[in-house]
Amino acid sequence: MPRLFFFDLDNTLLDHRTLTIPPSALAAIDRLKRDGHTVAVATGRAHAHAKPFIDPLRPAYAITQNGACILRGDEIVLSRPLPRERLVALFDWMAARGHPHGVNGGASGYLSARTPMTTAALDTVAMPYQSERPIHLQRDVHQGWLFFDESLDADLLPTLRARFPEFEFFRWHRWAVDVQQQDVDKWTACQWVMARTGFGAEQAVAFGDGLNDVKMLQGVGLGIAMGNAHPALKAVADRIAPPIHLDGVARMLAELTGGADPGPAVEKSRD
Repeated sequence: MPRLFFFDLDNTLLDHRTLTIPPSALAAIDRLKRDGHTVAVATGRAHAHAKPFIDPLRPAYAITQNGACILRGDEIVLSRPLPRERLVALFDWMAARGHPHGVNGGASGYLSARTPMTTAALDTVAMPYQSERPIHLQRDVHQGWLFFDESLDADLLPTLRARFPEFEFFRWHRWAVDVQQQDVDKWTACQWVMARTGFGAEQAVAFGDGLNDVKMLQGVGLGIAMGNAHPALKAVADRIAPPIHLDGVARMLAELTGGADPGPAVEKSRD
């Protein structure tokens, strides 16, 4: 029976140790499509930033910026930008408390300050950045960033949600949090894709590794966390795949569909 597969990108398909998608995962996804299944990508990246990795996958849909922008090929089919005035108010409130901010501009980002905290987070996803042009003051954006240590989450995140209820906040790095529009996330985007492709949630499978994948894995019929996933995601997953560097996607797909196993697990070097 055909199914709909959603794949997160970073640290699920895209190995950050090599900045490549393992050939085993590419082959396994090609096999899924040949067998009549539908494949979609669901990433926190903007499309321009993710395009070099999305294009080889040739997905039916690309959910980008945590669900705020959905593309079919290179065509935007759904766009949910952040409310500009409230975003500026949020950034001003955080700046008064000593916390820098930024926005995802697509191919590159804006940072209010270049500090080890802000640049280290963007460097992990090879995102170019500049600090001269606050692009969110001139045009709509779909994703903002706040930078503060995760040790502040217990106190600061509830305060932010109470003061700025139009936003939701997803941590993706120990020093960085995504700012999204409330009620816009990967799962709402998955539901939009399911409505257009005719699949029900029980026919959908999702792979992920991060906190922004929680609702997606909980919503689909089968939620799969990578072996390298955040512990909180593993706690809600139906299955745990091997880590990305041990061909986790290919191994789990072989188990689910009866496809070819990629062979004995071998620890891959960074070189």
